[in-house]
Amino acid sequence: MELTDKNYEKIIKNNDKPVIIDFYTPMCSSCQILSDMIEKRLDAYAKENGVQIVMCDVSRNPKLANAFKIDAVPFTIAVMPDEKLKYPEIGLREEAYYYKVIDKLAGKGGFFSKLFG
Repeated sequence: MELTDKNYEKIIKNNDKPVIIDFYTPMCSSCQILSDMIEKRLDAYAKENGVQIVMCDVSRNPKLANAFKIDAVPFTIAVMPDEKLKYPEIGLREEAYYYKVIDKLAGKGGFFSKLFG
């Protein structure tokens, strides 16, 4: 799902579950790798565990980019239902890292957390 300046309130502020935001630009190769990971594997795992992943193109959504002080992409961050921010990460990480973040947000030591520690 695409997060925009216009739908931020609806998606983030009116959500009762954690949301991971992936800030990206279309021309960024690391961003494309992360987008592929999200679309092919991470999104389904997140949904199974009560976590939502949204993507935000910073070149099209300058208000959100400024609000989150994005100066490098890819940048991921989790927004909790109480709007607290957790797990900010600049750059591309290994896939296991994102599974561990999803497990932490879901409040469990899931399969991937146990496997990759």
